[in-house]
Amino acid sequence: MKIHYPQREKETFWIHGTPFNRVDVEKGVFQRENMEYLTGEYKVFLYGDLLDGVSTLDVNLECLDLKNCDIPIVKENFLKGFFKFKPQLREEHSENNLVIQFNFLKQDELEIYKFKGRPKRLVDKRQP
Repeated sequence: MKIHYPQREKETFWIHGTPFNRVDVEKGVFQRENMEYLTGEYKVFLYGDLLDGVSTLDVNLECLDLKNCDIPIVKENFLKGFFKFKPQLREEHSENNLVIQFNFLKQDELEIYKFKGRPKRLVDKRQP
């Protein structure tokens, strides 16, 4: 028996024929080794032109202490967790069709604190 994580169709985005959503992003963020450095708060923006085939994931992560955050380890762990169940996206990343950029912020610096209600963690900003 296998438990599937809940997914909302409205929060599912397609990149290069592969669906992904916030649960897939969280598999990258919430790696055990990352939680030593991160608050667990994140926001991801998806950019790109739907016609040219290049997409960019802009991953914003909050660090507990930005000066002591081991950024290379966090990046490596994120990519390992994110690509674990999305081998098609790993291939697109290796072919430079999917660019993943990281921004590390101080604690409480994300804009999700400015708005009331459920924060939108994954935002699609692609141009048709």
